[in-house]
Amino acid sequence: MDVRNTLTQLCRRFTMSHIRQRHTRGDIGLITISAALIVRDEAACLRDCLASLAGVVDEIVIVDTGSEDETVAIAREYTDQVFAFDWIDDFAAARNYSLDHATRDYILAIDADSQIENRSEARGLLQAFARQHDSAVVGTVEIASPMGTDPDARVAVVSVPRFFKRSSFRYSGAIHEQLVPVSGDEHRAATTGVRYLHSGYIIASRRKAHRNIRMLEKELAKCPDDDYYLYQLGKAHFSLKEYDAAAAAFERAVAAIHFKTGRPPLGRTGCGVAEDVLTDLIVSLAYAYVNTDRVELARRLLETHQALGHAGTQNADFPHALGYVYLMLGDVPRAKEAFAESLERGVEREQVRGTASYSSFYHLGLLSEAERDIQRALQYYARAIGQKPDYHAALSRCVDLIAEYQVGLPPELWNLADEDAFTAVYMSKFRAFLEQGATDQAGLLMNAARALSPQLFEACVRLSEQAG
Repeated sequence: MDVRNTLTQLCRRFTMSHIRQRHTRGDIGLITISAALIVRDEAACLRDCLASLAGVVDEIVIVDTGSEDETVAIAREYTDQVFAFDWIDDFAAARNYSLDHATRDYILAIDADSQIENRSEARGLLQAFARQHDSAVVGTVEIASPMGTDPDARVAVVSVPRFFKRSSFRYSGAIHEQLVPVSGDEHRAATTGVRYLHSGYIIASRRKAHRNIRMLEKELAKCPDDDYYLYQLGKAHFSLKEYDAAAAAFERAVAAIHFKTGRPPLGRTGCGVAEDVLTDLIVSLAYAYVNTDRVELARRLLETHQALGHAGTQNADFPHALGYVYLMLGDVPRAKEAFAESLERGVEREQVRGTASYSSFYHLGLLSEAERDIQRALQYYARAIGQKPDYHAALSRCVDLIAEYQVGLPPELWNLADEDAFTAVYMSKFRAFLEQGATDQAGLLMNAARALSPQLFEACVRLSEQAG
Protein backbone atom coordinates (compact mmCIF):
# COMPACT_ATOMS: atom_id res chain seq x y z
CA MET A 1 0.00 0.00 0.00
CA ASP A 2 1.35 3.45 -0.94
CA VAL A 3 0.84 5.28 2.34
CA ARG A 4 2.02 8.62 0.99
CA ASN A 5 -0.39 8.45 -1.95
CA THR A 6 -3.27 7.51 0.35
CA LEU A 7 -2.54 10.44 2.66
CA THR A 8 -2.29 12.76 -0.34
CA GLN A 9 -5.72 11.69 -1.61
CA LEU A 10 -7.23 12.14 1.84
CA CYS A 11 -5.68 15.59 2.04
CA ARG A 12 -7.16 16.49 -1.34
CA ARG A 13 -10.64 15.24 -0.33
CA PHE A 14 -10.48 17.24 2.90
CA THR A 15 -9.30 20.37 1.09
CA MET A 16 -12.03 20.29 -1.57
CA SER A 17 -14.80 19.26 0.86
CA HIS A 18 -13.71 22.08 3.20
CA ILE A 19 -14.00 24.54 0.32
CA ARG A 20 -17.50 23.25 -0.49
CA GLN A 21 -18.59 23.29 3.17
CA ARG A 22 -17.46 26.86 3.65
CA HIS A 23 -19.36 27.88 0.55
CA THR A 24 -22.62 26.14 1.46
CA ARG A 25 -22.70 27.04 5.15
CA GLY A 26 -22.77 30.79 4.91
CA ASP A 27 -21.81 32.04 1.48
CA ILE A 28 -25.00 31.32 -0.49
CA GLY A 29 -25.92 34.44 -2.41
CA LEU A 30 -22.44 35.91 -2.01
CA ILE A 31 -19.71 35.99 -4.61
CA THR A 32 -17.83 32.91 -5.70
CA ILE A 33 -14.07 32.93 -6.24
CA SER A 34 -11.70 31.15 -8.62
CA ALA A 35 -8.01 30.94 -7.78
CA ALA A 36 -6.03 31.26 -11.02
CA LEU A 37 -2.41 30.14 -11.36
CA ILE A 38 0.10 29.72 -14.16
CA VAL A 39 2.91 27.31 -13.28
CA ARG A 40 6.04 25.68 -14.58
CA ASP A 41 8.37 23.39 -12.62
CA GLU A 42 6.97 24.50 -9.27
CA ALA A 43 7.00 21.14 -7.46
CA ALA A 44 9.07 22.56 -4.60
CA CYS A 45 6.44 25.06 -3.50
CA LEU A 46 3.09 24.28 -5.16
CA ARG A 47 1.61 22.17 -2.35
CA ASP A 48 2.03 24.95 0.22
CA CYS A 49 0.37 27.40 -2.14
CA LEU A 50 -2.62 25.20 -2.94
CA ALA A 51 -3.12 24.12 0.67
CA SER A 52 -3.37 27.79 1.68
CA LEU A 53 -6.38 28.21 -0.66
CA ALA A 54 -8.55 25.77 1.31
CA GLY A 55 -11.64 27.54 2.59
CA VAL A 56 -10.78 30.70 0.67
CA VAL A 57 -11.80 29.90 -2.93
CA ASP A 58 -14.46 27.79 -4.63
CA GLU A 59 -12.40 26.69 -7.60
CA ILE A 60 -8.72 26.30 -8.45
CA VAL A 61 -7.67 26.73 -12.08
CA ILE A 62 -4.07 25.86 -12.96
CA VAL A 63 -2.42 26.45 -16.33
CA ASP A 64 0.87 24.63 -16.84
CA THR A 65 3.29 26.08 -19.39
CA GLY A 66 5.58 23.09 -19.84
CA SER A 67 6.65 21.56 -16.53
CA GLU A 68 9.22 18.78 -16.53
CA ASP A 69 8.97 17.95 -12.82
CA GLU A 70 6.02 16.76 -10.67
CA THR A 71 4.11 20.04 -10.90
CA VAL A 72 1.16 18.69 -12.90
CA ALA A 73 0.76 15.63 -10.69
CA ILE A 74 0.74 17.82 -7.58
CA ALA A 75 -1.76 20.20 -9.17
CA ARG A 76 -4.15 17.32 -9.84
CA GLU A 77 -4.09 16.37 -6.17
CA TYR A 78 -5.98 19.60 -5.47
CA THR A 79 -8.08 20.25 -8.59
CA ASP A 80 -9.20 18.66 -11.84
CA GLN A 81 -9.03 22.07 -13.52
CA VAL A 82 -5.47 21.65 -14.84
CA PHE A 83 -4.75 22.81 -18.39
CA ALA A 84 -1.72 22.82 -20.67
CA PHE A 85 -0.59 25.95 -22.49
CA ASP A 86 2.18 26.15 -25.08
CA TRP A 87 4.59 28.78 -23.82
CA ILE A 88 4.96 31.69 -26.25
CA ASP A 89 7.06 34.10 -24.14
CA ASP A 90 3.95 35.95 -23.04
CA PHE A 91 2.77 35.91 -19.42
CA ALA A 92 -0.40 37.86 -20.20
CA ALA A 93 -1.45 35.26 -22.75
CA ALA A 94 -0.96 32.46 -20.22
CA ARG A 95 -2.84 34.33 -17.49
CA ASN A 96 -5.72 35.14 -19.84
CA TYR A 97 -5.89 31.45 -20.71
CA SER A 98 -6.44 30.74 -17.00
CA LEU A 99 -9.23 33.34 -16.92
CA ASP A 100 -10.86 31.64 -19.93
CA HIS A 101 -11.18 28.42 -17.94
CA ALA A 102 -12.35 29.99 -14.67
CA THR A 103 -16.09 29.86 -13.98
CA ARG A 104 -16.63 31.82 -10.75
CA ASP A 105 -17.54 35.48 -10.21
CA TYR A 106 -14.18 36.78 -9.04
CA ILE A 107 -10.55 35.87 -9.64
CA LEU A 108 -7.90 35.59 -6.97
CA ALA A 109 -4.55 35.43 -8.79
CA ILE A 110 -1.69 33.83 -6.93
CA ASP A 111 1.72 32.49 -7.92
CA ALA A 112 2.91 29.01 -6.99
CA ASP A 113 5.73 30.43 -4.86
CA SER A 114 3.26 32.35 -2.68
CA GLN A 115 0.78 31.29 -0.05
CA ILE A 116 -1.99 33.08 1.81
CA GLU A 117 -0.64 34.11 5.18
CA ASN A 118 -3.91 35.13 6.90
CA ARG A 119 -5.96 32.29 5.43
CA SER A 120 -8.47 32.07 8.32
CA GLU A 121 -9.83 35.53 7.53
CA ALA A 122 -9.07 35.75 3.82
CA ARG A 123 -12.45 34.64 2.46
CA GLY A 124 -14.31 37.09 4.70
CA LEU A 125 -12.00 39.89 3.59
CA LEU A 126 -12.58 39.11 -0.09
CA GLN A 127 -16.35 38.90 0.39
CA ALA A 128 -16.31 42.23 2.21
CA PHE A 129 -14.23 43.80 -0.56
CA ALA A 130 -16.73 42.67 -3.21
CA ARG A 131 -19.63 44.12 -1.20
CA GLN A 132 -17.89 47.46 -0.66
CA HIS A 133 -16.54 48.09 -4.18
CA ASP A 134 -17.96 48.01 -7.67
CA SER A 135 -16.60 45.77 -10.42
CA ALA A 136 -14.24 48.49 -11.72
CA VAL A 137 -12.12 48.31 -8.56
CA VAL A 138 -9.19 45.91 -8.37
CA GLY A 139 -8.27 44.45 -5.00
CA THR A 140 -4.66 44.52 -3.90
CA VAL A 141 -2.96 42.02 -1.60
CA GLU A 142 0.11 42.67 0.53
CA ILE A 143 3.00 40.46 -0.55
CA ALA A 144 5.90 39.99 1.86
CA SER A 145 9.06 38.64 0.23
CA PRO A 146 12.00 37.55 2.39
CA MET A 147 15.20 38.18 0.42
CA GLY A 148 17.07 35.20 1.86
CA THR A 149 17.09 32.55 4.57
CA ASP A 150 19.22 34.47 7.05
CA PRO A 151 17.25 35.46 10.21
CA ASP A 152 17.94 39.12 9.45
CA ALA A 153 17.17 38.87 5.73
CA ARG A 154 15.43 41.92 4.29
CA VAL A 155 11.69 41.51 3.81
CA ALA A 156 10.25 43.55 0.96
CA VAL A 157 6.53 44.35 1.21
CA VAL A 158 4.48 45.50 -1.78
CA SER A 159 0.78 45.86 -2.58
CA VAL A 160 -0.11 44.18 -5.86
CA PRO A 161 -3.44 43.88 -7.75
CA ARG A 162 -4.61 40.27 -7.38
CA PHE A 163 -8.42 40.22 -6.90
CA PHE A 164 -10.96 41.31 -9.52
CA LYS A 165 -14.29 40.65 -11.21
CA ARG A 166 -13.62 37.98 -13.83
CA SER A 167 -15.73 39.62 -16.54
CA SER A 168 -14.22 43.07 -16.04
CA PHE A 169 -10.48 42.60 -16.57
CA ARG A 170 -7.86 40.99 -18.79
CA TYR A 171 -4.07 40.93 -18.67
CA SER A 172 -1.75 42.86 -20.97
CA GLY A 173 2.04 42.74 -21.34
CA ALA A 174 4.38 39.90 -22.23
CA ILE A 175 6.23 40.16 -18.90
CA HIS A 176 5.35 41.87 -15.61
CA GLU A 177 1.84 41.83 -17.00
CA GLN A 178 -0.76 44.37 -15.89
CA LEU A 179 -4.52 44.18 -15.43
CA VAL A 180 -6.52 46.31 -17.84
CA PRO A 181 -10.31 46.89 -17.82
CA VAL A 182 -12.27 45.20 -20.59
CA SER A 183 -14.26 48.42 -20.96
CA GLY A 184 -11.16 50.50 -21.56
CA ASP A 185 -12.20 52.88 -18.76
CA GLU A 186 -10.05 53.95 -15.86
CA HIS A 187 -9.94 51.57 -12.94
CA ARG A 188 -9.14 52.03 -9.28
CA ALA A 189 -7.42 49.88 -6.70
CA ALA A 190 -8.15 49.27 -3.03
CA THR A 191 -6.73 46.93 -0.45
CA THR A 192 -8.41 43.62 0.35
CA GLY A 193 -6.49 43.03 3.57
CA VAL A 194 -5.29 39.64 2.30
CA ARG A 195 -1.60 38.91 2.84
CA TYR A 196 0.67 36.62 0.80
CA LEU A 197 4.02 35.22 1.90
CA HIS A 198 6.25 34.98 -1.16
CA SER A 199 9.19 32.58 -1.18
CA GLY A 200 10.27 33.29 -4.75
CA TYR A 201 13.38 35.29 -3.86
CA ILE A 202 14.61 32.40 -1.71
CA ILE A 203 14.02 29.49 -4.08
CA ALA A 204 14.07 31.27 -7.43
CA SER A 205 16.49 29.76 -9.88
CA ARG A 206 19.02 31.64 -11.95
CA ARG A 207 17.23 30.15 -14.95
CA LYS A 208 14.12 32.19 -14.16
CA ALA A 209 16.10 35.37 -13.68
CA HIS A 210 17.88 34.91 -17.02
CA ARG A 211 14.54 34.08 -18.68
CA ASN A 212 13.10 37.35 -17.39
CA ILE A 213 16.11 39.29 -18.62
CA ARG A 214 15.74 37.75 -22.07
CA MET A 215 12.03 38.58 -22.22
CA LEU A 216 12.53 42.11 -20.93
CA GLU A 217 15.25 42.81 -23.48
CA LYS A 218 12.93 41.50 -26.20
CA GLU A 219 10.23 43.96 -25.13
CA LEU A 220 12.73 46.80 -24.79
CA ALA A 221 13.86 46.19 -28.37
CA LYS A 222 10.35 47.30 -29.36
CA CYS A 223 10.29 50.26 -26.97
CA PRO A 224 13.78 51.15 -25.67
CA ASP A 225 12.62 53.90 -23.29
CA ASP A 226 9.94 51.99 -21.41
CA ASP A 227 10.74 53.07 -17.85
CA TYR A 228 8.85 50.21 -16.19
CA TYR A 229 10.53 47.46 -18.21
CA LEU A 230 13.92 49.11 -17.63
CA TYR A 231 13.20 49.18 -13.90
CA GLN A 232 12.29 45.48 -13.95
CA LEU A 233 15.42 44.70 -15.99
CA GLY A 234 17.49 46.38 -13.30
CA LYS A 235 15.71 44.35 -10.62
CA ALA A 236 16.44 41.12 -12.46
CA HIS A 237 20.15 41.93 -12.71
CA PHE A 238 20.20 43.07 -9.08
CA SER A 239 18.74 39.70 -7.97
CA LEU A 240 21.68 38.01 -9.71
CA LYS A 241 24.09 40.41 -7.97
CA GLU A 242 25.06 41.80 -11.37
CA TYR A 243 25.25 45.29 -9.93
CA ASP A 244 26.93 47.06 -12.85
CA ALA A 245 24.24 45.82 -15.25
CA ALA A 246 21.54 46.64 -12.69
CA ALA A 247 22.84 50.20 -12.33
CA ALA A 248 22.91 50.66 -16.10
CA ALA A 249 19.27 49.55 -16.44
CA PHE A 250 18.14 51.68 -13.49
CA GLU A 251 19.95 54.71 -14.94
CA ARG A 252 18.08 54.27 -18.23
CA ALA A 253 14.80 53.97 -16.33
CA VAL A 254 15.46 57.20 -14.42
CA ALA A 255 16.41 58.94 -17.68
CA ALA A 256 13.10 57.85 -19.24
CA ILE A 257 11.08 59.51 -16.47
CA HIS A 258 10.36 63.24 -16.61
CA PHE A 259 11.17 64.81 -13.23
CA LYS A 260 10.22 68.42 -12.52
CA THR A 261 10.17 70.23 -9.19
CA GLY A 262 6.65 70.54 -7.81
CA ARG A 263 5.09 68.15 -10.31
CA PRO A 264 4.60 64.37 -10.22
CA PRO A 265 7.15 62.38 -12.27
CA LEU A 266 5.79 61.16 -15.59
CA GLY A 267 6.76 57.96 -17.38
CA ARG A 268 7.17 57.30 -21.08
CA THR A 269 3.43 57.08 -21.70
CA GLY A 270 2.77 60.41 -20.02
CA CYS A 271 1.21 58.73 -16.99
CA GLY A 272 2.39 59.14 -13.43
CA VAL A 273 4.88 56.60 -12.10
CA ALA A 274 3.66 54.56 -9.13
CA GLU A 275 5.06 55.77 -5.81
CA ASP A 276 6.35 52.35 -4.77
CA VAL A 277 8.12 51.93 -8.12
CA LEU A 278 9.71 55.38 -7.84
CA THR A 279 11.03 54.69 -4.35
CA ASP A 280 12.37 51.26 -5.22
CA LEU A 281 13.94 52.50 -8.46
CA ILE A 282 15.89 55.35 -6.86
CA VAL A 283 16.86 53.38 -3.74
CA SER A 284 17.87 50.30 -5.73
CA LEU A 285 20.05 52.42 -8.02
CA ALA A 286 21.72 53.93 -4.96
CA TYR A 287 22.45 50.48 -3.53
CA ALA A 288 23.74 49.31 -6.92
CA TYR A 289 26.17 52.24 -6.83
CA VAL A 290 27.23 51.33 -3.27
CA ASN A 291 27.80 47.71 -4.32
CA THR A 292 30.07 48.89 -7.14
CA ASP A 293 32.11 51.26 -4.91
CA ARG A 294 30.42 54.40 -6.19
CA VAL A 295 29.15 55.68 -2.85
CA GLU A 296 29.64 59.35 -3.71
CA LEU A 297 27.51 58.85 -6.81
CA ALA A 298 24.82 57.27 -4.62
CA ARG A 299 24.88 60.34 -2.37
CA ARG A 300 24.46 62.73 -5.29
CA LEU A 301 21.61 60.65 -6.70
CA LEU A 302 19.67 60.58 -3.43
CA GLU A 303 20.27 64.24 -2.61
CA THR A 304 19.12 65.25 -6.10
CA HIS A 305 15.82 63.44 -5.69
CA GLN A 306 15.48 64.64 -2.12
CA ALA A 307 15.60 68.20 -3.49
CA LEU A 308 12.95 67.32 -6.10
CA GLY A 309 10.71 66.08 -3.28
CA HIS A 310 8.60 63.79 -5.46
CA ALA A 311 6.43 60.95 -4.12
CA GLY A 312 9.26 58.45 -4.39
CA THR A 313 11.13 60.25 -1.62
CA GLN A 314 8.26 60.03 0.88
CA ASN A 315 8.57 56.39 1.92
CA ALA A 316 10.77 55.47 4.90
CA ASP A 317 13.09 53.50 2.62
CA PHE A 318 14.38 56.68 0.99
CA PRO A 319 15.89 58.43 4.05
CA HIS A 320 17.03 55.02 5.31
CA ALA A 321 19.08 54.56 2.12
CA LEU A 322 20.41 58.10 2.49
CA GLY A 323 21.41 57.32 6.09
CA TYR A 324 23.24 54.21 4.96
CA VAL A 325 25.12 56.15 2.28
CA TYR A 326 26.12 58.86 4.80
CA LEU A 327 27.25 56.09 7.17
CA MET A 328 29.42 54.62 4.41
CA LEU A 329 30.93 58.07 3.83
CA GLY A 330 31.60 58.56 7.55
CA ASP A 331 29.21 61.52 7.82
CA VAL A 332 27.81 60.63 11.27
CA PRO A 333 25.64 63.73 11.91
CA ARG A 334 23.77 63.52 8.62
CA ALA A 335 23.46 59.74 8.89
CA LYS A 336 21.79 60.17 12.29
CA GLU A 337 19.39 62.74 10.88
CA ALA A 338 18.45 60.47 7.98
CA PHE A 339 17.77 57.40 10.13
CA ALA A 340 15.76 59.54 12.57
CA GLU A 341 13.70 60.76 9.61
CA SER A 342 13.05 57.15 8.58
CA LEU A 343 11.65 56.47 12.04
CA GLU A 344 9.45 59.55 11.82
CA ARG A 345 7.88 58.28 8.59
CA GLY A 346 6.43 55.29 10.47
CA VAL A 347 6.07 51.61 9.61
CA GLU A 348 3.09 52.32 7.38
CA ARG A 349 5.57 53.96 4.99
CA GLU A 350 7.96 50.99 4.83
CA GLN A 351 8.55 49.07 1.62
CA VAL A 352 11.25 46.97 3.23
CA ARG A 353 10.43 45.96 6.78
CA GLY A 354 12.62 47.58 9.38
CA THR A 355 13.46 50.78 7.52
CA ALA A 356 11.15 52.79 9.80
CA SER A 357 11.72 50.61 12.84
CA TYR A 358 14.31 48.08 13.99
CA SER A 359 16.87 48.55 11.19
CA SER A 360 17.02 52.32 11.70
CA PHE A 361 17.35 51.88 15.48
CA TYR A 362 20.18 49.41 14.88
CA HIS A 363 22.05 51.82 12.62
CA LEU A 364 21.57 54.63 15.13
CA GLY A 365 23.20 52.28 17.64
CA LEU A 366 26.19 51.83 15.34
CA LEU A 367 26.48 55.59 14.95
CA SER A 368 26.34 56.06 18.72
CA GLU A 369 29.20 53.57 19.04
CA ALA A 370 31.15 55.65 16.52
CA GLU A 371 30.67 58.61 18.86
CA ARG A 372 31.76 56.45 21.85
CA ASP A 373 28.33 56.86 23.46
CA ILE A 374 28.02 53.20 24.44
CA GLN A 375 25.02 53.59 26.76
CA ARG A 376 23.07 55.38 24.01
CA ALA A 377 24.07 52.64 21.57
CA LEU A 378 22.76 50.02 23.98
CA GLN A 379 19.48 51.90 24.25
CA TYR A 380 19.08 51.92 20.48
CA TYR A 381 19.89 48.22 20.21
CA ALA A 382 17.33 47.49 22.92
CA ARG A 383 14.68 49.41 20.97
CA ALA A 384 15.54 47.45 17.83
CA ILE A 385 15.23 44.17 19.75
CA GLY A 386 11.94 45.32 21.25
CA GLN A 387 10.54 45.62 17.73
CA LYS A 388 12.18 42.46 16.37
CA PRO A 389 13.04 40.12 19.27
CA ASP A 390 15.09 37.75 17.09
CA TYR A 391 17.07 40.53 15.37
CA HIS A 392 20.46 38.84 15.14
CA ALA A 393 22.45 41.96 14.25
CA ALA A 394 21.31 43.91 17.32
CA LEU A 395 21.61 40.90 19.64
CA SER A 396 25.14 40.30 18.40
CA ARG A 397 26.23 43.90 19.00
CA CYS A 398 24.81 43.81 22.53
CA VAL A 399 26.96 40.79 23.35
CA ASP A 400 29.97 42.42 21.69
CA LEU A 401 29.55 45.48 23.94
CA ILE A 402 30.22 43.25 26.95
CA ALA A 403 33.55 42.05 25.63
CA GLU A 404 34.66 45.27 23.93
CA TYR A 405 33.60 47.88 26.51
CA GLN A 406 33.04 45.79 29.67
CA VAL A 407 29.47 47.00 30.00
CA GLY A 408 26.70 45.08 31.70
CA LEU A 409 23.48 44.38 29.86
CA PRO A 410 20.23 45.37 31.61
CA PRO A 411 18.08 42.37 32.67
CA GLU A 412 15.17 43.88 30.70
CA LEU A 413 17.06 43.06 27.52
CA TRP A 414 16.61 39.36 28.19
CA ASN A 415 12.85 39.91 28.49
CA LEU A 416 12.72 41.90 25.24
CA ALA A 417 14.66 39.35 23.21
CA ASP A 418 13.61 36.05 21.75
CA GLU A 419 15.13 33.64 24.27
CA ASP A 420 16.27 31.06 21.73
CA ALA A 421 17.80 33.63 19.39
CA PHE A 422 19.58 35.49 22.20
CA THR A 423 20.91 32.25 23.71
CA ALA A 424 22.21 31.06 20.33
CA VAL A 425 24.06 34.34 19.69
CA TYR A 426 25.42 34.54 23.22
CA MET A 427 26.65 30.95 23.38
CA SER A 428 28.24 31.17 19.92
CA LYS A 429 30.38 34.12 21.03
CA PHE A 430 31.14 32.54 24.42
CA ARG A 431 32.26 29.31 22.70
CA ALA A 432 34.45 31.28 20.29
CA PHE A 433 36.24 33.04 23.17
CA LEU A 434 36.83 29.71 24.93
CA GLU A 435 38.24 28.14 21.76
CA GLN A 436 40.52 31.16 21.20
CA GLY A 437 41.76 31.05 24.78
CA ALA A 438 40.40 34.55 25.36
CA THR A 439 39.71 33.94 29.04
CA ASP A 440 39.17 37.60 29.95
CA GLN A 441 36.41 38.07 27.39
CA ALA A 442 34.86 34.71 28.27
CA GLY A 443 34.85 35.75 31.93
CA LEU A 444 33.08 39.00 31.10
CA LEU A 445 30.37 37.09 29.26
CA MET A 446 30.07 34.61 32.13
CA ASN A 447 29.54 37.41 34.67
CA ALA A 448 27.08 39.25 32.41
CA ALA A 449 25.08 36.04 31.91
CA ARG A 450 24.71 35.72 35.71
CA ALA A 451 22.87 39.05 35.79
CA LEU A 452 20.76 38.36 32.71
CA SER A 453 19.31 34.90 33.24
CA PRO A 454 19.93 31.85 35.45
CA GLN A 455 19.41 29.59 32.41
CA LEU A 456 21.94 31.51 30.33
CA PHE A 457 24.46 31.48 33.18
CA GLU A 458 24.04 27.70 33.66
CA ALA A 459 24.60 27.15 29.92
CA CYS A 460 27.83 29.14 30.12
CA VAL A 461 28.99 27.15 33.15
CA ARG A 462 28.30 23.83 31.41
CA LEU A 463 30.14 24.89 28.27
CA SER A 464 33.06 26.20 30.29
CA GLU A 465 33.35 22.89 32.15
CA GLN A 466 33.22 20.93 28.90
CA ALA A 467 36.01 23.08 27.51
CA GLY A 468 38.14 22.15 30.53
